[in-house]
Amino acid sequence: MTRRLAEVAKKVGVSEATVSRVLNGKPGVSEATREAVLTALDVLGYERPTQLRGDRARLVGLVLPELQNPIFPAFAEVVGGALAQQGFTSVLCTRTVGGVSEADYVDLLLQQQVSGVVFAGGHYAQAD
Repeated sequence: MTRRLAEVAKKVGVSEATVSRVLNGKPGVSEATREAVLTALDVLGYERPTQLRGDRARLVGLVLPELQNPIFPAFAEVVGGALAQQGFTSVLCTRTVGGVSEADYVDLLLQQQVSGVVFAGGHYAQAD
C-alpha cells in the first residue's frame, strides 16, 4: 500500500499523507486535490476504496477500434458477459471516423469514475 501511496502522491504532486487523507475520507483536503488524487488512482489502475467509488463504480469501459471486424463484437460479448458475472456493467465505446476518438472516450470514462477500462487493439495503444 505504501508503494501505491507514493506513486499516486508523485503523480499528483502531493504528499503521501494527503493521499491517505483522501483515501480515508478525512477533512483538510481541497476538492480539487481530492479529485486529482481520485483521478490519479484511476489513471494508474488502482481501484478506489469502496466508500469512494460512487454510484457508477460498477462500470467498466470497453474501448474497441471498430465493429466491422467480427472479432470485436465477439470480444465485446465475451468480455461483457464475464464482467456481468462479476457484477460489472460494460460500456461499449467504439471509435468512429470523424467522430469520438479513443482518447476522448477514455477522458469521458474517467470523468464517470468507471472501475476500469479494457482496450482491444486500436489507436490508443499506440498513442503517447
